[in-house]
Amino acid sequence: AGTVPAATASTERKEVAVTRVLGGSRQTRSQFHFDEVLTSFSTQGEVFSATLDPLVDEVLAGYEATAFAYGQTGTGKTYTMEGDLDSDESRGLVPRTAAAIINRLATGGYADYAVSCQYLEIYNEELSDLLVPAERAQKLDLKDVGGGRGVVCVGLSEVPVKSCSDIFDLVRRAQERRRVAETRINARSSRSHCIFTLKVRCRRALASGELENSGKLHLVDLAGSECAKKATWEDGAAHAGGKQAEEDRERKNINQSLLTLGRVISALRDGSVRVPYRDSKLTRLLQDALGGRCKTVVIATISPALNSVDETISTLTYAEQAMGVKNRPVASSFLRTIRLAASGEMRGGGATFADAAGFTGGDWAELEMRVAYLTQEVEEAQAALAMKYREAQEQLDRAAQAESNLREAEATLAAVRQEVEEKAFVAGRLASFADGRCAAVSKLSAALDASAMHGAELRQRLEMSMATAAAGRRQALGVLEEGET
Repeated sequence: AGTVPAATASTERKEVAVTRVLGGSRQTRSQFHFDEVLTSFSTQGEVFSATLDPLVDEVLAGYEATAFAYGQTGTGKTYTMEGDLDSDESRGLVPRTAAAIINRLATGGYADYAVSCQYLEIYNEELSDLLVPAERAQKLDLKDVGGGRGVVCVGLSEVPVKSCSDIFDLVRRAQERRRVAETRINARSSRSHCIFTLKVRCRRALASGELENSGKLHLVDLAGSECAKKATWEDGAAHAGGKQAEEDRERKNINQSLLTLGRVISALRDGSVRVPYRDSKLTRLLQDALGGRCKTVVIATISPALNSVDETISTLTYAEQAMGVKNRPVASSFLRTIRLAASGEMRGGGATFADAAGFTGGDWAELEMRVAYLTQEVEEAQAALAMKYREAQEQLDRAAQAESNLREAEATLAAVRQEVEEKAFVAGRLASFADGRCAAVSKLSAALDASAMHGAELRQRLEMSMATAAAGRRQALGVLEEGET
């Protein structure tokens, strides 16, 4: 029964339908609708175009974006996120998105830019850095640093990259270290959650200064939810003892963190006062992605098999609930118009000036406080100017697009008008030609009528002549007969 398909998908209607057998011949059919629906015929390029391609420009504009793959084990989450790095067609979202960002930075007219990567693994609620060798790994911890930065992983390495090949090498390094295991459902089942982070800083020169944007992109490959009865090997001897206990612990932690993720989504959708972000490290890290300041994409992967129908419905329900979560995206942008010296430079270079002016320590401390306040005000003003500039730029882009659409509409209207005029000219010429033909036909008809009348007259005269001739012949014959007698 496991090979019987229970789920169907339509890319045109953007709908997924799941049929569940209740017993005997009874069935129930559930329908789910999403922003985009992709099927087994969809390519990796189409997945990228439908999910992360629209977010690339947002990241370069200073926004923080998150995409995570969620679903049952063995449904293709890791393939969707990573794919085959050695194949252009089979590359996943991580290499495709990184390549898109690198290429747009190189061709976007930026004065300067820098890109760096992080790769974090959550295994049994323990944090690991996948870009650092195991022997050099240090203990990682989550901390809310405040200042609008949210929750960060303290101690996680950050590797600068300059090309797509650098990023591909980091992904390969992480793939070698990530924990995977074989289960009855999946030959290479991920036993941990992985978060790939791409940080982008770029500067663009403007007439009034420089616009500096700092964007982040988090790509999350979640471990798949598992049913112990379906995933556990029937041959207990092959997985007895410590290995079986380890697999049970992994399964428990994976399902618990995914269950917490589901509770967070439900709480956000229902508008609950308390959202259980702190119940797992995964949800703490995804706090900005769920109801926070990120632009978020949820990619739900499912199996069409009948024996996975419960997991399929659960995944689709979570994904549909996530559509009701409203985030509040905030861009990290600064418009720099002036350059102020740092307070340390002022202190170092102003000691002689302070002494010469007779400043005391208290006066200098007060001056530093004023400078710090004014510096903060300048940064806030720069952020406000950047926001205004971005809004103005968006309005200019919309105006330019409207002008372009207007020009296209005018060109289309002119072409249509010309086509109508040409058709009217042709129709007029055809009408004139038809009128001429009608006149000629009328004349010909009149001529034919006249000819017919003339022919009738001639026929009448001929008949009269023939009658006269016949009468004369009869008279002549009568005269001859009289003469003979």
